[in-house]
Amino acid sequence: MPLLDLVREAVAGGVDAIYLRDACGSIDELALTTRTLRAEIGDEVVLVVNGGPQAAMATGSGLHLRERDMSPIAARDVLGPRVAIGRSVHTPEGAAAAAGADYILAGHVYPSPSKPGLLPLGTAGLSSIVAVSPCPVIAIGGITPDRVAEVIRAGARGVAVIGAIAEAGDPRAAAAALRVAVDRALQHHQEEASMSSEISVGSDASAIEIVVNGKLVSVVAGVTVHDFLTGKRMTDAMAIVERNGEIVPRGDYSETLLRAGDHLEVVHAVGGG
Repeated sequence: MPLLDLVREAVAGGVDAIYLRDACGSIDELALTTRTLRAEIGDEVVLVVNGGPQAAMATGSGLHLRERDMSPIAARDVLGPRVAIGRSVHTPEGAAAAAGADYILAGHVYPSPSKPGLLPLGTAGLSSIVAVSPCPVIAIGGITPDRVAEVIRAGARGVAVIGAIAEAGDPRAAAAALRVAVDRALQHHQEEASMSSEISVGSDASAIEIVVNGKLVSVVAGVTVHDFLTGKRMTDAMAIVERNGEIVPRGDYSETLLRAGDHLEVVHAVGGG
């Protein structure tokens, strides 16, 4: 299926981020492709590319780094705080060195046709990466809808796939099945976390009011920026959050508690140059 048609179907099925990997084309060709895709899918879907900061700036997209590429901190120095930056990792050591990234892509978790003969991480390996990661972890490699709950329990906050959608007879239906599985697993995780929070904070778990994009919203006391985004079907890497006039670093979303009277501005992170 042509790339534009595939992306259109995947987004219609619920995909909220696209990683455009183009190791051979020029930056000009990549920029043309991303402009075409952006015109088709709009600004609500996060788009990231590889090829270094120059590629991200030329395409107005986020940047995804391979493990052998420059460090996320070095990329951040060039691109600034508002551009989504991710990194592929395969070991806990790689994850621990990913400071400055908004998310990491950890894999391959299960046996994958794209990684023939290589030992998969398994959910135990994924958990070891999550334990040391400075940012949210996205699981990749052999992910199917019936495996989504396992990787979310292991600590992943989203999934990425290639063949599960690109090679499906009906890419839209395949994307929709994954979307449903991810939403259910994240909702279950959030409910468990909320229950744990209520038990630990006791009477402090009452509702509080905050202002989000100019509107008054009630949330449970003790929730974090990460919890709030999850409830809105957004991953940390998808959003830029300003709290009381200051941008919250994505790596701090899970530790930043929302308090009564907070004013949040939440926008989709669609990159920039």
